[in-house]
Amino acid sequence: MSRNRGECAISQQPSADIGKAIIAFQYVERVKSQLIIASKLLDRLAELTGDELAGACKITSFFFEALEGEINIAYNVVGSKDFEVAAAKVKEAADKIHYNQYEEAIRLVSEAISNVASSGQSAMQKLKNSNLL
Repeated sequence: MSRNRGECAISQQPSADIGKAIIAFQYVERVKSQLIIASKLLDRLAELTGDELAGACKITSFFFEALEGEINIAYNVVGSKDFEVAAAKVKEAADKIHYNQYEEAIRLVSEAISNVASSGQSAMQKLKNSNLL
């Protein structure tokens, strides 16, 4: 049976490789999204004072702790060292929050975003090569 030009061609890659790429891509996108939220939270901390700041810092610290856990899950599933590095940066950023070093925390979160994005490049390329992206 001939294929029309507009139809997607399935690549010759084994389906297990494609499955792994899909899972990796999903984790990358999920963690990147959470890191962007973390960055936005940090931006807002600088606007607060007094009790508002104290409460916001506490909640933000809880969020960062949960985010570190999510990144560690992604590392365990995907196995990319970039996730491990990102988790360490998130932990360090959480420490910076305690010392009101928000700019430094934002820098660390930005680096974590870069690490996570880098880890997804090969998965994205596999999916593009398979006409799935």
